[in-house]
Amino acid sequence: MQFLDDPIVAIATPTGTGGIHIVRVSGDGCIPLVNQFTSIDLSKKNANSVTLSNFSEGEHKIDQVLCTVFKAPHSFTGEDVVEISCHGSQFIADQILKTLLTSMRLANPGEFTLRAFLNNKMDLTQAEAVNDLINSQTKKTQEIALKQLEGSLFNRIEQLLNTLIQYRMQLELEIDFLEDDTIEIDMDAVKENLIAFKSELEQLVHSGENGRIIREGLKVCFIGAPNVGKSSIFNAFLETERAIVTPTPGTTRDYLEEVVSIDGYLVRFFDTAGIRDTEDEIEKIGIERSMDIVRNSDKIIFVTDSTQPISDYEKYISGTEEIKVIKVINKADLLDQDSLNEYKGFIPCTTIGADGLKALEQALLTELRGSETESVMLTNTRQISAVRNALISLTHAITSIDNQLGYEFTAFDLKEASQHLEEVIGKITNDELLEEIFSNFCIGK
Repeated sequence: MQFLDDPIVAIATPTGTGGIHIVRVSGDGCIPLVNQFTSIDLSKKNANSVTLSNFSEGEHKIDQVLCTVFKAPHSFTGEDVVEISCHGSQFIADQILKTLLTSMRLANPGEFTLRAFLNNKMDLTQAEAVNDLINSQTKKTQEIALKQLEGSLFNRIEQLLNTLIQYRMQLELEIDFLEDDTIEIDMDAVKENLIAFKSELEQLVHSGENGRIIREGLKVCFIGAPNVGKSSIFNAFLETERAIVTPTPGTTRDYLEEVVSIDGYLVRFFDTAGIRDTEDEIEKIGIERSMDIVRNSDKIIFVTDSTQPISDYEKYISGTEEIKVIKVINKADLLDQDSLNEYKGFIPCTTIGADGLKALEQALLTELRGSETESVMLTNTRQISAVRNALISLTHAITSIDNQLGYEFTAFDLKEASQHLEEVIGKITNDELLEEIFSNFCIGK
């Protein structure tokens, strides 16, 4: 990618009215360009200084502002940066932006962070963490984004790369000095090391699924026969009447999705259409969509009603891993203890009373807390895919040893594995990938 250093500008605060708005400027020569519109000469101010100034377009005063000056390379982007804090009127912020656009261009989405990456102020995982932090909705998503922003994933990948480089160097030196009288490499020991290394990569890939759950939320769907209380439990978790609840079977024709926070963890609940034989075309479509939700959920809550015979369990979760299913007996408050004991493996649940969902909530929290066992996590599909590709190359390296193909083949496979790991932190990348990543950012970041 061609290095970008031309001056750019964008409003860095959300649209609307508030206490202040911030207009951010970055790029080579941006300070004198901003100077055209300020009553104070910012170029004479020290780096990391804040100056009170009028901001005007010609004779027209727009606002009294605070200008914060950062000088390269000691700024977020690594370039000269000016941040203009104006009063929180959207009209005023738009006027300042419009005025500055006469001397510079509007920033692309994520371009400030892209420049920080290109100027080696952060690696690609940290750049992604910036966006994750902005979009964090719960305490746990905030914590995992902060860890990544502080460099936890970068440091882990660097450690793995250094180990892999040592294995490669050992083989490449032997190739270079093949005709010299050197000590022959113990390939059995190399294979053992690579198998141990492969286990570390597999653990990292597994962490990616856990990271996805914490970042995107645990996908939980309610399933069962019509009118067993799925929507009532759904509403109780939301503490609102989101789903229509009536005694008539088939009320829910399509799935509903809502997001809640449980003890700081993000959970995505899906209330699905009750599954039954029906001639209603609309209800049939809803049931088909319900089955798609079931297949793509992390957890499935199978609900049955204490006042009805237990639904045909296999009918609803056929082909689903047993470990994904949580069985719930609804209206448990209507049963005595002896009757409850007959529902082995079922979690008692009721939407009446403050503690009616407590046991079910604890079952979900056990799952969520179990996903947080890793200190370092992959957090998105791009990262997971790159490490999986590294695993494939490493497997080929081990196979080359088993088949006695020679040092060159093993070294080549290890080099490929290194390149895939370098993709995670952005040592190897391309324009299309960067555009895809940063296009998801807001314009002012």
